[in-house]
Amino acid sequence: MQTIHKMKYLMILGMALSLSSCLKYGLEDNLPKFKDALITEVFMEYRFEDSKATSGGSPLVRNVTLTLSQKQFKRKESTAGASLDSLIFNVTVPAASGSFTAEEKVKVSKSRLVLMTNISPAATMEPLEGAPQPGLPGDFSQPRKYKITAANGDSRVWVVKIGNFNN
Repeated sequence: MQTIHKMKYLMILGMALSLSSCLKYGLEDNLPKFKDALITEVFMEYRFEDSKATSGGSPLVRNVTLTLSQKQFKRKESTAGASLDSLIFNVTVPAASGSFTAEEKVKVSKSRLVLMTNISPAATMEPLEGAPQPGLPGDFSQPRKYKITAANGDSRVWVVKIGNFNN
């Protein structure tokens, strides 16, 4: 009886191995190469150390999501006279609450913000001319340039600019 179970087990194992795929090349020719190099959404936050809350003796880093409004994604093809693509939006800092105290709120400025974006599928984003790395705190007191490169190699340079800043 045990021999029959072992035989069944070996047959199932053999079938599973023979039906698995070990394709190591050729995918480049079959998969679509996305051509879009767009920023499709933008988010910003402010990060700060909360000295009242610790983890292992170190202060916790907290983040506050900023409200972005009047987002304008302007592509040079559809904006007369534009030499680059641009993303312009207004930023509003939320009211103090919890660990985000009034004292911390007054420290929020364009020079200490974190940019996060959604970009086209399979694209990459590269900061240009001293722009902060996406996802890390940086200075947005002036327009910043980012190069978005599509999966097919096409690229576009985007200018990211904060319009109004309400603290």
